[in-house]
Amino acid sequence: MQNTTRTPTEALRIVVEHWPHLRALIDTATPDVWPPANPSLYLRALDEHDAAEAAAGHLSPAEYLARPGHDQDEAPAAGHEHLVLAEQPAPLRLHVVDASRAVEAALCSLADEIAAQVQRRQISAPTRPNPNDSTGRDLALLAVRDEADPQRWHYNLRERTAPRAAKWLLARIEGEPGPCESLTLAHRRLIGRVAREAARRIERTIGAEHRSVPMGEQPCPWCAGQLVMHRGADDDAAAVTCETGAACCAPTSLDGEGRRVWRGAEALLALHEAVAAAARRRRRRDQKRAERSRRAAA
Repeated sequence: MQNTTRTPTEALRIVVEHWPHLRALIDTATPDVWPPANPSLYLRALDEHDAAEAAAGHLSPAEYLARPGHDQDEAPAAGHEHLVLAEQPAPLRLHVVDASRAVEAALCSLADEIAAQVQRRQISAPTRPNPNDSTGRDLALLAVRDEADPQRWHYNLRERTAPRAAKWLLARIEGEPGPCESLTLAHRRLIGRVAREAARRIERTIGAEHRSVPMGEQPCPWCAGQLVMHRGADDDAAAVTCETGAACCAPTSLDGEGRRVWRGAEALLALHEAVAAAARRRRRRDQKRAERSRRAAA
């Protein structure tokens, strides 16, 4: 479900922060153990069939992101493709590629739309500059500086990426200096709608939305109950619970459902160490039993 309470600033920052994670998933397998060696690079993709594809210019940015149907073999619009499939090692995760395309196209189209309404026209250099004309030289210098202004959005191929568009829109939201007028309330609402959908799409693809995953053959070190990992939209929301409930004697608090819960980096690290120590004890116990069995058989 889309998070409608998230501010445009929060949503745009999520795009910037998690874009590298999304791109890393294109050719990265998901581990089947917990905790993963590098959680920032190995996040589970949830819905492999939820991809959006639409011809650029026919749908609004928000509709482009939200549209459920697509054709994976359809070529992207010229000038908007930044994922070079031929250079990626197999296996490619096409649903991640689709999500990257959709987010990038939507944010760049939004930046185009906003810039067309609030960005000042670029200073034009003299067509035939006169080297003896100081005014002409100054104007040519101003034109070069204006064209190179990092706060100017460009409609050509240069830096037309999702994080670049998100950063430019974020600067407009926060009112940073630049060759632009202030945003209207309508502009802010439009940016908010598209940015929230982009953040939701990225989080859903990389698996950052809330989900619960049993920890398999890693039982609770205190009661041998089932441990379950719960992931939220950020690392601070991650937690592990023991399904035994209050009967578990683990030295940690209870959650709202009466389960022992470990939450926060320090508590999760302590749990991980306890799980590993319990696994070592089981291995030693099993080795001793096997040795006794061999001796009895001899």
